[in-house]
Amino acid sequence: MTSVARWRGIVHAAVFLAIGAAAFVGVPFAGCAYLGIGTLRLVCPVGFVETALASHSVPWGLVPGFLVMCVLLVLLGRAYCAWACPASFLGMQVRRLAVRLLPGGISRGVGRWWRALGERVSARVGADRGDGVALLLGLAAGVAFFGWPAFSVVCPVGVVSRGLIEAVTHHVLRADLVLLVGPILLALLFRKGWKCACPVGTLRGLLAAPNRTLVPVVRADACRGCMRCARVCPAGLDPEAGAVDPMLCSKCMRCMDACPTDAVRLALVAPSALARSERHAG
Repeated sequence: MTSVARWRGIVHAAVFLAIGAAAFVGVPFAGCAYLGIGTLRLVCPVGFVETALASHSVPWGLVPGFLVMCVLLVLLGRAYCAWACPASFLGMQVRRLAVRLLPGGISRGVGRWWRALGERVSARVGADRGDGVALLLGLAAGVAFFGWPAFSVVCPVGVVSRGLIEAVTHHVLRADLVLLVGPILLALLFRKGWKCACPVGTLRGLLAAPNRTLVPVVRADACRGCMRCARVCPAGLDPEAGAVDPMLCSKCMRCMDACPTDAVRLALVAPSALARSERHAG
């Protein structure tokens, strides 16, 4: 495991354990859904939108925390998805457990079968990020019309957080954990997997569109065109363009780990598209 992957795992595990520890001592904290810092209450953007739509009013007490989260998304992009999302962490641990429990040949065979199935289904359906936005808007319309908290019910972050809290406080597993089957099946429909359909990730991606800080960029002078960074990047990094779509990039840094020439670096402020094209042309 590389140093970046190790640190990512440590941060992920720390957030996961923090949710459980907070539940044990009775502190309301669930994946930064509603985290109180003094008089400020940070709120998940999806939770804020859901509350406003369901109540047909503006929850003014949550506006400051919502604005702080929006600023963080502009500065950090979708880093939460790769570094702090409890649902993502749980998914990784389940995959690792499956690899350890299943014989090597069976594990690799299942992995290849699943990837091939996903490629066939997603190619036939053709669903991509735009369809994820349409799904988000459809759920939002349902919340506004019926007043039913659809986001909270189906959101994997909420499902995993509630399940962890219930397991710690009452030592039982919630029945709604079965809803996690939804993201697994939806991942087959989208070319870039579940992250294109996740309501939390989609809204965070829309708000992160202006993000130009801490962005992985490819140095043309050091790139040898091996495409290793593109193969491991879940957000579709294009080495020839020199950067990645901020609406999809989760700052996982797998591209940096994979590059054999250190051509991918994390820029404090990404250069403009014009500057990148001039540098590659030169």
